Amino acid sequence: MIATLASIGFAFPAALWALVALPVIWWLLRFTPPRPQRIAFPPFRLLRELMSTEEQPDRTPWWLILLRLALAALIILAIARPMLGANEIGLGNARPLLIVFDDGWGAAREWQKRMTYLSGIVANGEQQARLMALATTTPKSRNSEIRLDRASALKPILGTLAPQSLNTDRIALLERLRKNFAGLAGLEIIWLSDGLDSGTAETFAEGLAALANGGATVSVVAPQSEALGAALSAAAIDKGGIRVTALRPSAAAARKITLRAVAGNGRSLVEQPLDFGLTDLKGEAVLNLPLELRNELARIEIAAEHDAGAVRLVDDRWRRKAVGIATGASLELEQPLLSPLYYVTRALEPFAELREPPDDAGGLGELIAGGLSMLVLADIGIIPASSRESIVEWVENGGVLVRFAGPRLAGGNDDLVPVELRAGGRELGSALSWEEPQAVAAFEEGSPFAGLVIDPDVRVRRQVLAEPSADLPDRIWANLADGTPLITAAPRGKGLLVLFHVTANSDWSNLPLSGIFVDMLRRLLDLAPGVGSGESAKGQASTAAAAYTPSRALNGFGELSDMPADAAPIPAQEIDKIVPSPRHPAGLYLRGGATRALNVAVDEAGFRALGTLPSKIRRLSFEASAAKSLAGPLLAAALMLFILDTLIAMTLAGVWQRLRLTNHSATATLVFFAMIFAVSLPGLAQDHPPSSPEDVFAIEATTTTRLAYVATGDKSIDDLSLDGLRGLTSVLKQRTAVEPGEPMAVNIERDEIVFFPLLYWPLSAAAPQLSREALAKIDKYMKHGGTILFDTRDATSSVFSPSGVSPETQSLRTLLADLDIPPIEPVPENHVLTKSFYLMQTFPGRGNQGQLWVEAQGERNTTTDGVTSIIIGSNDYAAAWAIDANGAPLLPVAPGGEDQREFAYRTGINIVMYALTGNYKSDQVHVPALLERLGQ
Repeated sequence: MIATLASIGFAFPAALWALVALPVIWWLLRFTPPRPQRIAFPPFRLLRELMSTEEQPDRTPWWLILLRLALAALIILAIARPMLGANEIGLGNARPLLIVFDDGWGAAREWQKRMTYLSGIVANGEQQARLMALATTTPKSRNSEIRLDRASALKPILGTLAPQSLNTDRIALLERLRKNFAGLAGLEIIWLSDGLDSGTAETFAEGLAALANGGATVSVVAPQSEALGAALSAAAIDKGGIRVTALRPSAAAARKITLRAVAGNGRSLVEQPLDFGLTDLKGEAVLNLPLELRNELARIEIAAEHDAGAVRLVDDRWRRKAVGIATGASLELEQPLLSPLYYVTRALEPFAELREPPDDAGGLGELIAGGLSMLVLADIGIIPASSRESIVEWVENGGVLVRFAGPRLAGGNDDLVPVELRAGGRELGSALSWEEPQAVAAFEEGSPFAGLVIDPDVRVRRQVLAEPSADLPDRIWANLADGTPLITAAPRGKGLLVLFHVTANSDWSNLPLSGIFVDMLRRLLDLAPGVGSGESAKGQASTAAAAYTPSRALNGFGELSDMPADAAPIPAQEIDKIVPSPRHPAGLYLRGGATRALNVAVDEAGFRALGTLPSKIRRLSFEASAAKSLAGPLLAAALMLFILDTLIAMTLAGVWQRLRLTNHSATATLVFFAMIFAVSLPGLAQDHPPSSPEDVFAIEATTTTRLAYVATGDKSIDDLSLDGLRGLTSVLKQRTAVEPGEPMAVNIERDEIVFFPLLYWPLSAAAPQLSREALAKIDKYMKHGGTILFDTRDATSSVFSPSGVSPETQSLRTLLADLDIPPIEPVPENHVLTKSFYLMQTFPGRGNQGQLWVEAQGERNTTTDGVTSIIIGSNDYAAAWAIDANGAPLLPVAPGGEDQREFAYRTGINIVMYALTGNYKSDQVHVPALLERLGQ
């Protein structure tokens, strides 16, 4: 009982002062007029009743007074909006509040519930005028300052939150928090956790509790362990199938999940159930796909899970490729370790489907006709004429031909080799040679083998030599320590010819016995196209030294989306070691015709449910710890007491016969209750916050007229836009009848923009390409009365551009190229914009060299009341309007100084008034004629 009472807080605690009035109410209620007596005629009855036999009390019964005092107390408490569980999540006080929010892929599950919970905390903090700060735990490419601010300042940030396809880095965040909150007294911290331990949860929780000189109050809100989802930690090709490893964070009960292989067009290829036993945290299953379907595979996922950890993107390496192998040697089958194909087969079998030619003259031709990605020939000097034509055609159409040397190739060869070879061979370390066996030199950066670690024990005892030529250095992929070629390659048509200058077995070297031999053949397999694909091995080989460029990003919900503008290429030699980061997001990367997938790293040791936390930290859950308003039940109880009081008052008044209420104290109670109920309705409307961020955004945008700006994702630009519109809003309130609310940020991809009559859109050089849905939204907005002010902010910088076109202007041109934009012109002399509030002919901002462009008057759409749908400027208007927290100008204005700033404000006022009032100013020219006709 005590714990329950301790968890109750009040959203409007000031209303509790009304409880002081209860003694006064008691003093008023204890008096009651006596009930009127009914005296019947004839007169002798009147005389007999002159002496009263029963006295009527002049005081209200004590039990009725208590009932009415309880009624008044319930109404007062309801107005104060008590909330059960409010103190558990820090809603019952006014101390500074730090919200730590896990926004990694592990939080994507039930993301909407988390955002609703977070919105409720911010909304309550705004009502209590609390100072709040929000910190997210995933790493960012550019860290913003974490500082306390008004709760209302966090609302635009809520609209930008989304789960990231990254692991949380709580320790790095803790170091940043120590710099700002180490000595802040009275700090309260709410950590909205994703429920995963990640190996750092206990250390992070202790670090949070140590803030504020060790006096921070920490509450951890996390989902129940059984509500956490599963994840995929690994997937690998295993004997013709795909072996998938899945993890779950807790083993509370047996559980079954379904693994699904999905094609690039979203079609499900195969589903496979995976059962976790009662105590199992790890499970494996094998997905079996035919070769044709394997080549369509795009991703492996857990059905019904919607986060990046439940997805494994696949690339060219995962598609089952067909490799033909043939040899010219005739060794006995009883000596498999001496077979030229033994080590090649063992190296490629886990990653490809191996095919051997039939034993007839046209065997290689039939092998090619069946469809191959790569053909490996071991010690075949001259390709049979019956197969040569088909092999040449296959290579020139994109196939990869890999040849190994041997006695036959050393004795003579055809032209399907990358370099011209000397007859015979070179022996190292033999009785007739003074030279020692050679090691393999480090792979150069331009080689497809770059980054592979060479076994120092590998030695080459014999090789075939290449004839020196001008183009030989460009064709060498690997050298021996003495500089002679070990592996050479050259394009042929769309395909590729590769030659190992040693045998495929251990006759000439111990290279096939080393682990690097497997890695080298797999790199070559990566260059080979899928069976029937149109990829060019030549194109891939020519870009061997190039980096993998970002193509498609994997977002926190496990869906492919556009790459961030600041995503960087990955060097080829680092692609196997890289882990997702803000600089290299998870997703797909391209190099030539090759695709490489970068998936989130799911650590088996860290993928565990949140463990034991220090005893001084409160552990709550999203389901159990949500604050619940008690205002509704209190008002319902007050209504029941009011009905009871009314019935009692009617009984004491003795007027049941006439069904008329005559007790004045009951009537006063009714009026009092009605007034209180009417006053409390606006507060009750906020008892239940909107069920989604979209609802929160819509309500905030429509409660009052607001100026809005398009968030670019660049924090410096967005902060300046917000400060600029705040300055313009302040000036509008001072000089006009318009009283806008706090400016709002708009995510053009996600948010609804029809609520705003005017959008300020600062252009950024790094602006990403908009989706078709966003472009359609903008087109509809502009054609149905909305106005967008595009500001390229390059009035000065474009002068110094070599082409005269700044990156911001180019970004605007790219954007407008996909929109149905009417012809535009500089603002004409008689345009309404020149007189909508101030009389103006120029429209400066922070700069004054740029023109202001509007929709050409001859093409204006009359359905929009003559208001141009597009305004384009370059004078950096927000920078001129921007003010700091004290209302002082934020940035200097040149060359006109403060006079130019005044005209910049007037420009903003004219634009706002024009967007709000339309062409009424231009209609004033008709006023004399109208007055004259009225006078007639």
